[in-house]
Amino acid sequence: MTKDNKGINYTNGDEHDDIIGAMAGFLDNGRPKVGIFWYDIIENSLFGIEKTDADKAIFVNGNATVGKLHKTYWQKQHHRAVQKNDVNSIFYNEHNYTMIPRGRIFLNKNDEKFYVYVGHWLTEGLNGHIVDVTKLREVIADEFNLPDDFEFVIDYHWDIGHGWSEELL
Repeated sequence: MTKDNKGINYTNGDEHDDIIGAMAGFLDNGRPKVGIFWYDIIENSLFGIEKTDADKAIFVNGNATVGKLHKTYWQKQHHRAVQKNDVNSIFYNEHNYTMIPRGRIFLNKNDEKFYVYVGHWLTEGLNGHIVDVTKLREVIADEFNLPDDFEFVIDYHWDIGHGWSEELL
């Protein structure tokens, strides 16, 4: 690295190559991912996504997923939106992370299949809006690079209004 007379640093060719090489690791490698998401039923889109390569995830009780809770992610995003006074952000306007459809993707070690855990909103909809399950499958498969045989699992933990405050920790 060299510094000019204004105190600005510049990389040389080798340093540039090292930095670009390090950043290449952030490219989507096409491998299946596990993680968390929220779902916008109206827009048929995911947001608040945290994911990691399934083969790098930690297995707990035979299931691998990303090491982040919806609750923790939402709290951090809410505080950021408040600090920025981003009144248009859903994170600013909604204090309760459980009031938005959400899900978690697991890889099961025993059968090596991916399972997407969601609430009853998958089949019951929300506020008069019905989920197009086929489109949601496509969005999730695309975002997380999942194989076509992944399965949805409905569990009350991911129901609207349910979360860690109702669970025994």
